[in-house]
Amino acid sequence: MKITSSDPLVTVITVVYNGAATIEQTIQSVINQTYKNIEYIIIDGASTDGTQNIISQYKEHVAYFLSEKDDGLYDAMNKGIQHANGDIIGIINSDDWYEPDAVERAVSCFENPDVDVAYGEIWFIGVNGEIEDCTKHSPFPQHPSTFIRRSAYQKYGLYNTDYRIAADRELLLRFIADGVRFAHIDRVLANFRKTGISSIECMECAKEIYEADMKYLDKCPENVLDKENIEERFRRDKMLHISEKKPAVIREALSRFCCISDGLVVFGTGVFGKECETAFRKSGIPIRFFVDNDENKWGLELKGKRIFSPEILRFGNAHVIVTPTRFQKEICKQLKSYSNPGITWSILDEIRKEAVDQYERLMK
Repeated sequence: MKITSSDPLVTVITVVYNGAATIEQTIQSVINQTYKNIEYIIIDGASTDGTQNIISQYKEHVAYFLSEKDDGLYDAMNKGIQHANGDIIGIINSDDWYEPDAVERAVSCFENPDVDVAYGEIWFIGVNGEIEDCTKHSPFPQHPSTFIRRSAYQKYGLYNTDYRIAADRELLLRFIADGVRFAHIDRVLANFRKTGISSIECMECAKEIYEADMKYLDKCPENVLDKENIEERFRRDKMLHISEKKPAVIREALSRFCCISDGLVVFGTGVFGKECETAFRKSGIPIRFFVDNDENKWGLELKGKRIFSPEILRFGNAHVIVTPTRFQKEICKQLKSYSNPGITWSILDEIRKEAVDQYERLMK
């Protein structure tokens, strides 16, 4: 794709600190975009691991490079924005990388002069480089796939550095609350490694997200922020944290609902089902298999465990953990309809609450 006079300049910013293991993939994903009118800015927090040597190999592609100590991730992003000349700005951190046509797809959205933010979907990449999940029709923008007009930053402000991990969420909520026009791209634009600060310091991240969400709760539409969902997600994040720090608490909480020695069946293989599996595995709680109402999943595996039709629960004995939140009543009614006295069940959210309450009593 050749640059024409009508192609807007897009500034892409990468912030990095000691990112030698991954930054080359990030850089290559920027310089190999199908869209070519890109100004590339890299802000380095005075790395000591060879990051700067890697960046120097691509200096002909970097319009502006700064290496100095900063006051955190978002201070570095703000520095990059202040040096940006592009009409549109994308930020891709050194842990992440773009799909080849990410910028081109974003730019097409800005042909509508009313659009100030364009965002797509992202792949979540595990610690071993495997694809773990993908966002689908997300009502909330995923920051690595987000592109913002420079004029929107100028009008509504930069990243709030009072937030150490979740300032990107606070900024996007602020934009939504102020009526900024968003455009959604139903395609994966970026890949997000679950090795960054938001993944490593997950509990601190959860607290900041909760704080930002509650700050804008009454200023955003319900499809973006709903108090019940905010509280439920915070309990979920706490349970994952507890499974890391105090796995025995999860075991004790679950033992109040059922006997865990024979293993459990997990109903649901979506986000909550996967997080349930993670928390239980880290707590040493055996899972026998999964069931799901989506027939396209039958016969597949999740974390090495087979996924079956719920019809299997008409036979045998099992305690079922119901993980979906929106369909709890329907699923419990479905389980009851099997008329199998050997099947009992519990709601994941009740187990979360029990575990969180126990953990907080323990920490007092």
